[in-house]
Amino acid sequence: MNIKINRKVLLESLQKVTGPAAGKTTFPIFSAVLIEIYDKKIRFISTDLELTVISCMDLSDALDEKESFCVSLMKLISILKEFSSPEVTLMTQKNFLWITCENCELKLNIIDASEFPKLPVFKDKEAVKVQSEDLEEMIKSTSFSVFVGEGNYVLNGVLCEIEKNFIRFVSTDGKRLSSIKRKFPPSQPEINLKKSFILPYKSIVELSKVIRSYTGEIMLIAGKKQVGFDLKDTQMITQLIEGEFPEYKKYIPKPAENKLKIDRSNFLSALRRAEILSLPEYQGVKIELTKNKVTISKETPQLGAYKEEIEAEYKGKDLILGFNPDYLTDVLKVFETPQVEFDVYDTDKPVVLRGDRYTYLALPMRLG
Repeated sequence: MNIKINRKVLLESLQKVTGPAAGKTTFPIFSAVLIEIYDKKIRFISTDLELTVISCMDLSDALDEKESFCVSLMKLISILKEFSSPEVTLMTQKNFLWITCENCELKLNIIDASEFPKLPVFKDKEAVKVQSEDLEEMIKSTSFSVFVGEGNYVLNGVLCEIEKNFIRFVSTDGKRLSSIKRKFPPSQPEINLKKSFILPYKSIVELSKVIRSYTGEIMLIAGKKQVGFDLKDTQMITQLIEGEFPEYKKYIPKPAENKLKIDRSNFLSALRRAEILSLPEYQGVKIELTKNKVTISKETPQLGAYKEEIEAEYKGKDLILGFNPDYLTDVLKVFETPQVEFDVYDTDKPVVLRGDRYTYLALPMRLG
């Protein structure tokens, strides 16, 4: 094989598949990329067995026969980053991949393609179309409240529910919950499919990177044990988390009589200022709700104190709430409306923020 290829386009294609190969592994094949060249296509594949990412790009000239081999993904990317020429030449010779750029040449050891794991096979698959902007918004609105840790593995991902003309993402860490629902695009025919599965957090993070530079419809392909996302030149296949997600709907209360309507930006900034004084053992921020006013305060022994008043529309009984500030700042950062409205119930009840087919609730904490 001997091909000349655009360095920048090659680098972009390789960077799309870094997710599975980024972790530490004792097996060299899991830090390698499988490169398949056929006709006028070159395909890059990386996997850690739980997550597989595939990226394709076009070639200007067709090869006479198909060729496939593996090399270290991160080393290849590092090499391409250090070159400055707009084009590089890739050539395989015996057990090496030669990368040539102007007066510089470098070789990488090749691993035989037969050592690379087989791609997952879908069984009893169902496919639906999702708009890329909707999927990106759904990930952004739920990924921050995924449980990250050990002990309750079904919470280590995002629940995806497909029903009729809607798709819904739900996540919870046991102290807060996010739920967002979006319609399928008009090009998706009405379906009678009802399906739910849990996408691992790592897969959600990698999917958000892949769709960041993509606009259009994405094909979601759901099988028994894995789910795929097809973005034309890029595909991602993830194994699913097995288990039963909590019955989240029973934890979402009905609208409250106490309503807090407040400027989102002002509230976010005040919480961030209070958070400066947070320590692991002193996380709580005090929020006092009185008629048309919110007082935010934070006192940390041996560190200092903070207090700020913000004008707001509040109708209800006076309340004092304690919150981990992250539980409020995380959701305020993803909301884009000038004002937000919270349903407030009591000192030991969750507050609920509702938006366009979006629901977020967060539990208060006891102030010491």
